[in-house]
Amino acid sequence: MTVIKLVIAAIFFAGGFVLFAVAPELPSWQAPVFFAGIVAIALSFALPMNVFSRSS
Repeated sequence: MTVIKLVIAAIFFAGGFVLFAVAPELPSWQAPVFFAGIVAIALSFALPMNVFSRSS
């Protein structure tokens, strides 16, 4: 089960970097997409430390 949690966190982490990379290409949605990348990176750290540790 911990491998699945690690994969979920890694997907959020990698997805955040993808959103960072895509943001400059979108003129009208640049700020929201970049902010979504920040939120995704923050979730990739917050989920294993808070949410996933309680379910064990």
